[in-house]
Amino acid sequence: MTKKARHPAFLVVLLSLNAGCNLLSDYRRPSAETPTHWREARADDPADIDEQWWRAFSSEQLNLLIGEALAANKDLAAAVQRIAQARAQARIAGADLWPSATLDGNFSDSRNELSDSQKTSGQIDIGYEVDLWGANRAKRDAGGARVLSQLFARDALRLVVMADIGQTYFNLLALQERRQIAADFLETVGAILTIVEARQRAGAAYELEVAQQRTAHANARASLDQLIQQQALAENSLAILLGHPPQHLHLAPARFADLATPSIPASQPADLLQRRPDIGQLEMELVAANADIAVARAAFYPKLQLSLSSVLANPQPAGVAASLAAGLSQPLFQGGRLEAALDYALAANAELIENYRQTVLTAFKEVEDAAATFANSRRRVQALQSAAEQAKLAYRISEDRYRLGAVDFQALLNAQSSYLGTENNRVQARLDVLTAQIQMYKALGGGWSLAEQNTDPTEQVLSP
Repeated sequence: MTKKARHPAFLVVLLSLNAGCNLLSDYRRPSAETPTHWREARADDPADIDEQWWRAFSSEQLNLLIGEALAANKDLAAAVQRIAQARAQARIAGADLWPSATLDGNFSDSRNELSDSQKTSGQIDIGYEVDLWGANRAKRDAGGARVLSQLFARDALRLVVMADIGQTYFNLLALQERRQIAADFLETVGAILTIVEARQRAGAAYELEVAQQRTAHANARASLDQLIQQQALAENSLAILLGHPPQHLHLAPARFADLATPSIPASQPADLLQRRPDIGQLEMELVAANADIAVARAAFYPKLQLSLSSVLANPQPAGVAASLAAGLSQPLFQGGRLEAALDYALAANAELIENYRQTVLTAFKEVEDAAATFANSRRRVQALQSAAEQAKLAYRISEDRYRLGAVDFQALLNAQSSYLGTENNRVQARLDVLTAQIQMYKALGGGWSLAEQNTDPTEQVLSP
């Protein structure tokens, strides 16, 4: 056989083994304005955040709640199913890299007075699209990147759920403490009301004083009822986060004052890009969008579809060449569909770039917000602790002097109101401190790090 006669068969092998030009460009992380330091100065030495960062609050109940939520939260369960969907879509996207085989069968039964015949026939057709321009590989890579995107989305959701559990539980403990303050205050106000009513009967107090104290007593009762309601709603919210009906929530007794205030390790602003799973999610979406552009560009070029049955039917060189010519297709006029598909892919990629930059900016803001809230709330706690002690002292002195007739009733009312207000403000300021710490852990990405993850999409498609 001459060299010229071998050329068509050689072309089949060459095109099958060498996929030709790859239109997929290398992914590059979009540029984003990154500060060199935080606005709120932090003296801590940079260190890694513990993966179980919630244990720093020294609450066994919180440890149990977060473990329970990670196992039973319904939103997280749905995220797992989205990962399964993405893996299935990735396998679909990568299927074009393999040959496809179809089986056609035919059965005929002919009967008449002269003969009775049956005929069975079958044909296997194996087809393969040569990935001339890397479109099929780009589809596979896009599918793998979207699997990683869903994995990172699950990690981001886990962080949100853990933060919500912490905030809701801390708020519940704060409400319990405020409820106790309100109950004690109601009891005290009731005792004073008894004194005022007794003084009125003795002619030592005016009806106005009785009315004012009855008003204070009714307001104290209403405030206590409102706190009871808020506590019930907080318990219901906590139960839903745990993946259970509110009726199944059982909490061990705990005190708000026993919670520790941890010191969170500092990190550089640039490290945030590697720590936040929501940023990792967008990165993988950008990788997929970059591959989508290659797929859209490849649609403009010829496609070569090989069929083993056609080659076997015409094994001669001329037949092989004819089969190749029959399997080669070039789009000529699509009414602008291909151009529009490319424009869409480019615009989708550009949108994701802006979303990525906005997410990065938001991440920096969340860290600064948490740091500012923590610093100012901690100072407020110290000031309000002193104010609460003085207000309680002033209230006791006013009550004793009122019993002796040394001060008027208005002074007692003022001391009474100041005492309740400062106690509530003190509890709220401490709640703000703890909430800011939760928000800081969340803003820094918790113990999660993109640098520690396997970001090769092809290795994540089929793994459980």
